Amino acid sequence: MSDIVLSGMRPTGDLHIGHYVGVIKNWIGLQDKHQCFFFVADWHAMTSNHEEVDVVNKSRREYVRGWLACGIDPNKVVIYNQSSIPEILNLSQIFLCLTPPGWADRSPSWKDMKEHNFQKKLDNLGFYTYPILQAADVAIVHGKYVPVGEDQVSHIEISREIVRKFNRTYKTNLPEPEALLTEVPKLEGLGGKKMSSSLGNTISLRETPKSLQKKINKIKTDDTREGIDAPGNPENCSIYDYHKVFSSKEDVQIIDQHCRGAKLGCGVCKQKLGDSMKEELMPIAEKMNTITDEEVDIVLRDGIKKAKKVIVPNWENLQEKIGFYK
Repeated sequence: MSDIVLSGMRPTGDLHIGHYVGVIKNWIGLQDKHQCFFFVADWHAMTSNHEEVDVVNKSRREYVRGWLACGIDPNKVVIYNQSSIPEILNLSQIFLCLTPPGWADRSPSWKDMKEHNFQKKLDNLGFYTYPILQAADVAIVHGKYVPVGEDQVSHIEISREIVRKFNRTYKTNLPEPEALLTEVPKLEGLGGKKMSSSLGNTISLRETPKSLQKKINKIKTDDTREGIDAPGNPENCSIYDYHKVFSSKEDVQIIDQHCRGAKLGCGVCKQKLGDSMKEELMPIAEKMNTITDEEVDIVLRDGIKKAKKVIVPNWENLQEKIGFYK
């Protein structure tokens, strides 16, 4: 059996193209190579949406629906809700008892929030300690690899230190998780900021052709270009970043040349991008519209059973090593 891969998504709003190109497409490539556990990280979502529980509840199904529509196969991977597995929180509590506050202080997400005061609702102990819960997510399935972008590697290092200390303290042999570096394409949200459901600047996987093109038209272009007859700089244009993800290599090369040569206006460039994105994304949107809540619930119920067959015995073995019984 291959090493276990563990990954999850926080259900905090619409499933959008940032999730699709940065996470889901990587998952699709992993599901045929490894034993994969993909979970809906609803406890993690509560760190930012504790006052909007309805958003978390609605997004659970929507995320799984999107995964299925994109090509994640529940016959190949294990799909489950984090909150349906209480053993994860049991292990997280033990990890909290072993983790010095300084380790949580090192979390890039926590430091970024404190430095930029990104969201006051993130100023809570749940968000502060989420790297510890993340470590439990991985360790409870004996996960070896966690697919992340380079900006998330520090979180995995924290997990490694926690697992290492746990193994040393209780004479266990949990795998120390490793970051599985994945390509995360640069895609800014509408208006030039990071794409985020909380900022309302996303392009959903449920867009219609009309709504998709309307949002594309709002994406930032080269603000140094002095009119349609002047040369542009593709490297200073978010539309070009999108083309590199959704358009063919040949089209990207032509767009680069024509933009620099003042042969392509921004409006036409956006229209070309719309054509490329519709070709890839509309089949996903149509598929999402056909997957019922009942079908999603069946996938989740089956996935939770599969997850528990692995997680419950793992926890019982760890509990025996720890020597702490209810």
